[in-house]
Amino acid sequence: MARIETSLLTQQVYEVLRGKIIGREYTPGNKLDIHKLADEFGVSRSPVKDAINQLVHDGLIEIIPRKGTYVTELNFTEFIELLDARLMIEVWAAQQIMDSVSADKVEEWGQIVQEMDALLKVSPFPFEMYSKLDMEFHTTLIEWSANKKIKEIYSSLNTHVSLSRIVHSTSLKSTIKRHKDHWLLYEAMKHHDLPTFLGTLTLHIESLKKEAKLQWDEVMK
Repeated sequence: MARIETSLLTQQVYEVLRGKIIGREYTPGNKLDIHKLADEFGVSRSPVKDAINQLVHDGLIEIIPRKGTYVTELNFTEFIELLDARLMIEVWAAQQIMDSVSADKVEEWGQIVQEMDALLKVSPFPFEMYSKLDMEFHTTLIEWSANKKIKEIYSSLNTHVSLSRIVHSTSLKSTIKRHKDHWLLYEAMKHHDLPTFLGTLTLHIESLKKEAKLQWDEVMK
Protein backbone atom coordinates (compact mmCIF):
# COMPACT_ATOMS: atom_id res chain seq x y z
CA MET A 1 0.00 0.00 0.00
CA ALA A 2 1.24 3.52 -0.78
CA ARG A 3 2.42 5.49 2.24
CA ILE A 4 -0.04 8.06 3.51
CA GLU A 5 0.79 11.76 3.09
CA THR A 6 2.11 13.49 6.22
CA SER A 7 -0.66 16.13 6.27
CA LEU A 8 -3.88 15.42 8.12
CA LEU A 9 -2.55 12.01 9.08
CA THR A 10 -5.19 11.14 11.63
CA GLN A 11 -8.05 11.90 9.25
CA GLN A 12 -6.40 9.98 6.45
CA VAL A 13 -5.77 6.94 8.65
CA TYR A 14 -9.35 7.19 9.92
CA GLU A 15 -10.75 7.17 6.38
CA VAL A 16 -8.60 4.20 5.35
CA LEU A 17 -9.50 2.14 8.42
CA ARG A 18 -13.18 3.01 8.15
CA GLY A 19 -13.16 2.03 4.48
CA LYS A 20 -11.52 -1.30 5.26
CA ILE A 21 -14.14 -2.06 7.93
CA ILE A 22 -17.13 -1.04 5.82
CA GLY A 23 -15.56 -2.77 2.81
CA ARG A 24 -15.20 -6.02 4.79
CA GLU A 25 -11.41 -6.18 4.53
CA TYR A 26 -11.52 -6.06 8.33
CA THR A 27 -14.51 -8.07 9.47
CA PRO A 28 -16.38 -8.00 12.81
CA GLY A 29 -14.27 -9.62 15.51
CA ASN A 30 -10.92 -9.01 13.77
CA LYS A 31 -8.16 -7.89 16.13
CA LEU A 32 -6.24 -4.78 15.06
CA ASP A 33 -2.57 -4.24 15.92
CA ILE A 34 -1.63 -0.55 16.21
CA HIS A 35 2.06 -1.24 15.58
CA LYS A 36 1.37 -3.22 12.42
CA LEU A 37 -1.09 -0.60 11.15
CA ALA A 38 1.45 2.17 11.74
CA ASP A 39 4.06 0.22 9.76
CA GLU A 40 1.58 -0.50 6.96
CA PHE A 41 0.64 3.16 6.59
CA GLY A 42 4.18 4.43 7.10
CA VAL A 43 3.21 6.67 10.01
CA SER A 44 3.85 6.85 13.75
CA ARG A 45 1.51 5.17 16.23
CA SER A 46 0.00 8.49 17.35
CA PRO A 47 -2.25 9.17 14.32
CA VAL A 48 -3.28 5.50 14.28
CA LYS A 49 -4.31 5.70 17.95
CA ASP A 50 -6.23 8.93 17.32
CA ALA A 51 -7.99 7.43 14.30
CA ILE A 52 -8.92 4.35 16.29
CA ASN A 53 -10.35 6.53 19.05
CA GLN A 54 -12.58 8.20 16.43
CA LEU A 55 -13.72 4.80 15.20
CA VAL A 56 -14.45 3.74 18.77
CA HIS A 57 -16.68 6.83 19.02
CA ASP A 58 -18.34 5.79 15.74
CA GLY A 59 -18.99 2.35 17.18
CA LEU A 60 -16.96 0.57 14.50
CA ILE A 61 -14.12 -0.43 16.81
CA GLU A 62 -14.11 -1.52 20.44
CA ILE A 63 -11.19 -1.61 22.86
CA ILE A 64 -11.42 -4.47 25.34
CA PRO A 65 -9.22 -3.94 28.43
CA ARG A 66 -6.29 -6.40 28.70
CA LYS A 67 -7.35 -8.03 25.43
CA GLY A 68 -6.90 -5.57 22.60
CA THR A 69 -8.58 -3.57 19.85
CA TYR A 70 -11.26 -5.25 17.74
CA VAL A 71 -13.67 -4.49 14.93
CA THR A 72 -17.06 -4.25 16.61
CA GLU A 73 -19.32 -7.29 16.57
CA LEU A 74 -23.05 -6.56 16.41
CA ASN A 75 -25.67 -9.08 17.43
CA PHE A 76 -29.12 -9.72 16.05
CA THR A 77 -30.95 -7.65 18.67
CA GLU A 78 -28.75 -4.62 18.01
CA PHE A 79 -29.37 -4.92 14.29
CA ILE A 80 -33.14 -4.95 14.75
CA GLU A 81 -33.00 -1.98 17.14
CA LEU A 82 -30.91 -0.02 14.65
CA LEU A 83 -33.44 -0.66 11.90
CA ASP A 84 -36.30 0.43 14.17
CA ALA A 85 -34.48 3.66 15.00
CA ARG A 86 -33.71 4.26 11.34
CA LEU A 87 -37.37 3.74 10.38
CA MET A 88 -38.53 6.17 13.03
CA ILE A 89 -36.23 8.91 11.75
CA GLU A 90 -37.04 8.32 8.08
CA VAL A 91 -40.77 8.45 8.82
CA TRP A 92 -40.28 11.75 10.64
CA ALA A 93 -38.21 13.18 7.77
CA ALA A 94 -40.80 12.20 5.16
CA GLN A 95 -43.53 13.87 7.18
CA GLN A 96 -41.47 17.07 7.35
CA ILE A 97 -40.54 17.43 3.69
CA MET A 98 -43.22 15.63 1.67
CA ASP A 99 -45.07 18.80 0.66
CA SER A 100 -42.03 21.04 0.25
CA VAL A 101 -39.34 19.05 -1.58
CA SER A 102 -38.71 20.37 -5.09
CA ALA A 103 -39.30 18.37 -8.26
CA ASP A 104 -35.62 18.78 -9.20
CA LYS A 105 -34.48 17.20 -5.96
CA VAL A 106 -36.88 14.30 -6.39
CA GLU A 107 -35.58 13.68 -9.91
CA GLU A 108 -32.00 13.63 -8.62
CA TRP A 109 -33.18 11.14 -6.01
CA GLY A 110 -34.56 8.96 -8.79
CA GLN A 111 -31.20 9.00 -10.54
CA ILE A 112 -29.69 7.22 -7.54
CA VAL A 113 -32.22 4.42 -8.03
CA GLN A 114 -31.26 4.23 -11.69
CA GLU A 115 -27.62 3.75 -10.71
CA MET A 116 -28.69 0.98 -8.32
CA ASP A 117 -30.64 -0.61 -11.19
CA ALA A 118 -27.47 -0.77 -13.28
CA LEU A 119 -25.49 -2.46 -10.50
CA LEU A 120 -28.06 -5.26 -10.22
CA LYS A 121 -27.08 -6.31 -13.74
CA VAL A 122 -23.37 -6.57 -12.91
CA SER A 123 -21.81 -9.97 -12.24
CA PRO A 124 -20.49 -10.62 -9.69
CA PHE A 125 -22.89 -8.35 -7.82
CA PRO A 126 -20.97 -5.35 -6.37
CA PHE A 127 -22.50 -5.51 -2.89
CA GLU A 128 -20.54 -2.59 -1.43
CA MET A 129 -21.24 -0.24 -4.34
CA TYR A 130 -24.93 -1.04 -4.19
CA SER A 131 -24.97 -0.66 -0.41
CA LYS A 132 -23.30 2.75 -0.68
CA LEU A 133 -25.97 3.97 -3.13
CA ASP A 134 -28.68 2.48 -0.94
CA MET A 135 -27.37 4.48 2.02
CA GLU A 136 -27.12 7.61 -0.14
CA PHE A 137 -30.74 7.18 -1.23
CA HIS A 138 -32.04 6.99 2.34
CA THR A 139 -29.61 9.59 3.72
CA THR A 140 -30.79 12.11 1.12
CA LEU A 141 -34.25 11.94 2.63
CA ILE A 142 -32.80 12.98 6.00
CA GLU A 143 -30.68 15.73 4.45
CA TRP A 144 -33.81 17.30 2.96
CA SER A 145 -35.14 17.83 6.49
CA ALA A 146 -32.26 20.29 7.13
CA ASN A 147 -32.19 19.30 10.81
CA LYS A 148 -28.53 19.12 11.83
CA LYS A 149 -29.04 17.07 15.00
CA ILE A 150 -31.27 14.54 13.29
CA LYS A 151 -28.71 14.20 10.50
CA GLU A 152 -25.95 13.52 13.04
CA ILE A 153 -28.02 10.87 14.81
CA TYR A 154 -29.00 9.22 11.54
CA SER A 155 -25.41 9.25 10.29
CA SER A 156 -24.27 7.37 13.38
CA LEU A 157 -27.06 4.84 12.87
CA ASN A 158 -26.17 4.32 9.24
CA THR A 159 -22.57 3.56 10.13
CA HIS A 160 -23.79 0.81 12.42
CA VAL A 161 -26.35 -0.44 9.91
CA SER A 162 -23.63 -0.65 7.28
CA LEU A 163 -21.54 -2.78 9.61
CA SER A 164 -24.61 -4.84 10.52
CA ARG A 165 -25.24 -5.62 6.86
CA ILE A 166 -21.82 -7.23 6.77
CA VAL A 167 -22.89 -9.53 9.59
CA HIS A 168 -26.41 -10.10 8.29
CA SER A 169 -25.67 -9.78 4.56
CA THR A 170 -28.66 -10.45 2.36
CA SER A 171 -28.92 -12.49 -0.81
CA LEU A 172 -28.94 -10.99 -4.30
CA LYS A 173 -32.44 -12.41 -4.82
CA SER A 174 -33.85 -10.59 -1.80
CA THR A 175 -31.91 -7.44 -2.68
CA ILE A 176 -33.52 -7.37 -6.13
CA LYS A 177 -36.95 -7.89 -4.60
CA ARG A 178 -36.43 -5.15 -2.04
CA HIS A 179 -34.93 -2.82 -4.63
CA LYS A 180 -38.38 -2.36 -6.15
CA ASP A 181 -39.31 -0.47 -2.98
CA HIS A 182 -36.92 2.32 -3.94
CA TRP A 183 -38.87 2.97 -7.11
CA LEU A 184 -42.14 2.93 -5.15
CA LEU A 185 -40.70 5.41 -2.66
CA TYR A 186 -39.53 7.64 -5.49
CA GLU A 187 -42.96 7.60 -7.16
CA ALA A 188 -44.73 8.32 -3.87
CA MET A 189 -42.40 11.25 -3.18
CA LYS A 190 -42.87 12.52 -6.73
CA HIS A 191 -46.65 12.60 -6.25
CA HIS A 192 -46.51 13.83 -2.64
CA ASP A 193 -48.30 10.67 -1.53
CA LEU A 194 -47.36 10.42 2.15
CA PRO A 195 -49.52 7.38 3.09
CA THR A 196 -48.07 5.26 0.27
CA PHE A 197 -44.57 6.45 1.07
CA LEU A 198 -44.82 5.58 4.76
CA GLY A 199 -46.44 2.21 4.02
CA THR A 200 -43.73 1.27 1.52
CA LEU A 201 -40.95 2.46 3.82
CA THR A 202 -42.31 0.41 6.71
CA LEU A 203 -42.56 -2.74 4.58
CA HIS A 204 -39.04 -2.10 3.26
CA ILE A 205 -37.53 -2.06 6.75
CA GLU A 206 -39.70 -4.95 7.95
CA SER A 207 -38.39 -7.03 5.05
CA LEU A 208 -34.83 -6.48 6.24
CA LYS A 209 -35.81 -7.46 9.76
CA LYS A 210 -37.58 -10.64 8.64
CA GLU A 211 -34.66 -11.78 6.53
CA ALA A 212 -32.22 -11.10 9.37
CA LYS A 213 -34.46 -13.17 11.66
CA LEU A 214 -34.43 -16.10 9.21
CA GLN A 215 -30.65 -15.95 8.94
CA TRP A 216 -30.28 -15.76 12.71
CA ASP A 217 -32.58 -18.74 13.23
CA GLU A 218 -30.53 -20.71 10.69
CA VAL A 219 -27.31 -19.93 12.52
CA MET A 220 -28.79 -20.87 15.87
CA LYS A 221 -30.00 -24.31 14.72
